[in-house]
Parts: sequence; structure tokens; C-alpha cells
Amino acid sequence: MPLSRIKTAGTTLAALLLLWAATAAGSETVTIDQQTLSLSQCLDLARRTNPAGHLARQNLRAVRERTGEGRSGYYPTLKLSSAYTYTTPQEGMAQTSPDSYDTRLAVRQPLFDGGATSSLLEGIEHSVNAQEHEVGKSDLDIAYAVRATFLDILKKQALLEVRKTALAGNEQQLAQAVALHREGVSPRADVLKSEVQVSSARLEIVRGEHAVLAAKAALAAAMGVPVTSRFAVEGGAENDSPPGKTASLEEALAEARAMRPELKGFSARLEAADAAIRQAESGFYPNVSLDASYGWQENSFAPMDRKWGVGVTVGLPVFEQLTTRSKVAQARAGRDGLKAAEMQARRTIELEVELAWLLLKEAQERLATSRKRLEQAEEDMRVSEGRYKEGLGTLLEVIDARTALTASRTEVVTSTYDIADALAKLDRATGKGL
Repeated sequence: MPLSRIKTAGTTLAALLLLWAATAAGSETVTIDQQTLSLSQCLDLARRTNPAGHLARQNLRAVRERTGEGRSGYYPTLKLSSAYTYTTPQEGMAQTSPDSYDTRLAVRQPLFDGGATSSLLEGIEHSVNAQEHEVGKSDLDIAYAVRATFLDILKKQALLEVRKTALAGNEQQLAQAVALHREGVSPRADVLKSEVQVSSARLEIVRGEHAVLAAKAALAAAMGVPVTSRFAVEGGAENDSPPGKTASLEEALAEARAMRPELKGFSARLEAADAAIRQAESGFYPNVSLDASYGWQENSFAPMDRKWGVGVTVGLPVFEQLTTRSKVAQARAGRDGLKAAEMQARRTIELEVELAWLLLKEAQERLATSRKRLEQAEEDMRVSEGRYKEGLGTLLEVIDARTALTASRTEVVTSTYDIADALAKLDRATGKGL
């Protein structure tokens, strides 16, 4: 095989290996075109492909790797050094070899550091715990985003069906107006008005179809797949708004205080801050280490003059007190800041819970009212159509009744999915997710 072909094949193989490594290191890439997905399938896919979840787990991995760095303080350090010195001969002085070789091996084993290493390790462990709760928060955010956008697709599809029903009614109304005009019962203006209503209804369907596509793009982004993916969803709002008594506001608040990963993360970070204070305070104590060395020194390359030493070294922080006090003050200020941030997060979470709970209550009341309005609108539609057929009513009455009926149907759909969305918000606010 020619050399150029071998180089080309080698380059191609290397590029493929790099591409595989990059793909394996990042989030999983999947295709969902022409598939029908349930909510549970969307959630499972998002856990595997959403970059935010991958980022949170890589941050956790990075924090865990600090454990080995912290443990190194317990282990001895080994240092090997070698030096060569050349001395220029001077006149009038005794002549010695100008070459000097010096090789030393030194070992230091820490014996006492005032608790600095143990405090560092304790702080790292709490930091790992805090980052684990950050992963939990990321999972909750992803789950809520998927759930909310999934419900939005169902809502947009239901509203599209309402618009299609309205179009069918307007087309029926147009056919009726044409028939009555031919019979000389209704004027030409009724036909023109009906045609306008049909055109408007068709435009609303186009808008509704685009709204469905936009909602699907939002769900694809929440799952971490290409937004141009073409897929379908299955399910309904009844799956997310089960009948039964809604938890009281006090119960929801208590659940949030116990389950929100943000609050758990703050508890872990406060523990890490306490460990940082103790680590800073270790600077007030002496450092004790066991030292041993072994060396060779001679005027030849392979020195034969050996020497060794063993001893205990004690470092007294006599002139470092001011620096240590400053570090301790900084660590305590950092902990106080974390405490204030925790209180702020707690109040924010309480507000999120209350707003979600109020939204749920409002949506439930609105649904009951909108259903009654729908019953009234259906009756008005039936009466107005009957009067128009008999020549007792006007087309304007029919148009007004149909508009009111479409608005009532839209309100029922909106209220139904507002309940499901409020439940999703409440679950996110309390830390339940799914």
C-alpha cells in the first residue's frame, strides 16, 4: 500500500476515535423522530440526554476528586535532590578537586498539624454532599421543565381541536347561509359574513398548528434533543390532576422544608463552612513532623562519603498569629453569609410554594365556573341556530353564540391544563418532582 494511503487511513482512524471519545464523554445523543412518547418516556430520555444534568454530575465528580488531594496530607513526602558544583582553582591556595557532587534523599512524615488535614477532609465530604443535592436540584428542574412543556403540548393540541370544531361549525353555518340565501330567506350579507368566519377559523387553525410545533420544540430542548425533532406525545391532563383533596398550605410548606434539595445543600455547605473555620484555627497550633535524610557527597561522580540524619521538626507559628486570626475571621464571615443566604432561600421557597398552591386553588375554582359557562353557551348556541333556521333570528346572533361557545370551550381546556400545570409547579416547589 502506498505511504500516502497509509497516512490517510491512519488520520481517518484517529479522527473517528476522537469523535467517539467526545460523544462518549458528553450527553447521550438519540433520535426521536416519528416516535410517540409518554410523559415517563420523556422524563427518562431527559435524564440521559439533558446537558444540564450531565454538567451537574461532572461538577459532582470534580468535587469528589478533591478527596484524594485532601488525604495526601496524611502521607509522607519524598524528595530526591542532586547537585554538581565546580570551583575554579585559585593561585596561592591549596589545590583540591574542583568538582563536587552532592546527592540527598529526604523523607518527611507529618505527625501533627493542629487538625488542618482532618478539617480539610471533613469540609470536602460536606462539599460532596452539597454537590449531590445540587444534582438533585438539577434533576428536579429538568423534570419540571419536561413536565410543563409536555403538558403545554397537550394543551395546545386540545385548543387546536377546539379551533377545528369551531371551523366545522362555521363551515356548517356557511352552507346553511348559502341555502337560505338561495331560498330567498336570508340576504347575501349573511353569506359574506359566514365566509369571513370560515377564513378566520382556518387562520386560527394555522396558528394553533404552529403553537403545537413551538411547544414540541420547547419539550425537545428540555429533553436535550434537537429542537427540530418531529414526534408525537400521548397522555392527558387527567394523569396530572388526580381527584382527591389537595394538601393544605401548611402541609405543602412543611414538605418543602423537608424535601427541597436547596435547603439540604445549604445544611451541607454550612457544615463545610464550620470545617473551614476549624481548618483556619489549626494555624494557631504547632506543626510536628518526622524527618529523615540520607546523602552522598564526594569529589567524584559516584560519591562514597555517606551521611544520614533523623529528627523531629516542630514549627511554632509565633509570627503568624495575625494571619491566622484574619483567616479565621474570613471563614466565620463566610459562614455567616451562608446562613443569611440559607434564610433568603427558605423565604423564596416558601413564596414559591404559596404561589403554586394559590394557582392550583384558583385553577380548580375556574374550571368549575368554566364548565357551567360551557353548558350555558351550548344552550345559547342551540337556541340561536334554531331561531336562525326558522327565520326568527339573525346571523349575528348565531355568530355571537358560536364565538361564546368557542371561548367557553377554550376556557375549559385552559382551566383543565392550568390545574395540571399548577400541580407540577407545586410538586417542584415542595421538592417532589415526579
